[in-house]
Amino acid sequence: MTQATAEILSQGEELVTGEIADTNAAWLSQALIGLGFDVTRHTAVGDRLEALIDLLREISRRADLCLCTGGLGPTCDDLTAEAVSQAFGCPLVMDETALSQIEAWFRRMNRDMPSVNRKQALLPTDATRLDNQWGTAPGFSVMVGRCRFFFMPGVPSEMKAIYQTTIRPELRRLYALAPPHRVVLRTLGLGESTLQELLNPIPLPDGTSLGFRAGGAENQVKLTFPPSLPESSIDDTLDSIKQALGDAIYAITRNGQGPKSLTEVISQAMAANNARLYLVETLSGGNMATRCFGFDWLAGATLLTHPVQHLTAFNTPPDATQEASIAQWAESIRIRETVDVILVQTGDFTLATLNDENTRLEIMTVVAGRPGIMTDRRLISGNRQRKLDSATTHGLNLLRRFLLTEPFAR
Repeated sequence: MTQATAEILSQGEELVTGEIADTNAAWLSQALIGLGFDVTRHTAVGDRLEALIDLLREISRRADLCLCTGGLGPTCDDLTAEAVSQAFGCPLVMDETALSQIEAWFRRMNRDMPSVNRKQALLPTDATRLDNQWGTAPGFSVMVGRCRFFFMPGVPSEMKAIYQTTIRPELRRLYALAPPHRVVLRTLGLGESTLQELLNPIPLPDGTSLGFRAGGAENQVKLTFPPSLPESSIDDTLDSIKQALGDAIYAITRNGQGPKSLTEVISQAMAANNARLYLVETLSGGNMATRCFGFDWLAGATLLTHPVQHLTAFNTPPDATQEASIAQWAESIRIRETVDVILVQTGDFTLATLNDENTRLEIMTVVAGRPGIMTDRRLISGNRQRKLDSATTHGLNLLRRFLLTEPFAR
């Protein structure tokens, strides 16, 4: 088998009512795709026995694998084992080993075991127990027709531990899988439609899929290449894409390897140049310093809540809207703070214009360092959070571009 279809089934009323997000399904999907499975569906169902029975029967007819989470607790709304029993005609029986493990867990916690916890040791006939060393709910697996089911607790830490220690090795043993080559290009400054237009002329190898993920200032280009495709063909395709998109690409990950955030890219460049940074923020609201906090290359940061503060904070020249004045000011601060690079962001805004979704604000960002100065002026719009995010991302992206310029890097 070169590729098997897989589904994720999540049980819990809190999922379908929106009380919590289904992070388990996202985590499991990434894990299965990394192994080479074709994940075709995510399904969530509330604590409803008949709905769960119907879904289990449907999935057994169309998927090769189903990973299920939730519904293994001791209370009346935990219905997974009962649903499996009724869906596939396998009565529940007491698993004495599971019961001993549950009792041992309560002893380790110095607690008396409530009698309702015995329910967790009732497993479907012929099921294979999945030991849970991290909680009270054992998992189990069953094979129905073409589909192999694995049932795990909904608690993320327990689910991940059971998957990593028991299920993942079993999947690698049972399925002959060939993972596809997955490449993600992370871009800034180009919209989703613009990315599509720029990539349209580039021929893709047969069997390659192209997708996009929009996320505000950042957009991702996602490529999935067939597992049998030579690396040289992938490299040639990526070279064509990099030429088309230019420095809008800030990072590339291949099969999960590579920098996954703008801050990670900046940190690598700062470390490579043994450089230190000082930040002066306005419209980004301190978010740039927050993202950089904890790295030893961040020497310090100042947040100015309104441009008028420039006049008293650092003896700013009177015209704080002109690039030349800001650049001169930034360089003086850099020298005073004895750092290699300084990023200064300014903009004319008030609390009212910041919160007004219909008002566009102009921001100017200046990065100064040993080789010179780089500036960026742009309009940002949207609600308060979108403006803060845009100002933060565009400021850090200018810093990235500056750090990668030849005069600085050499």
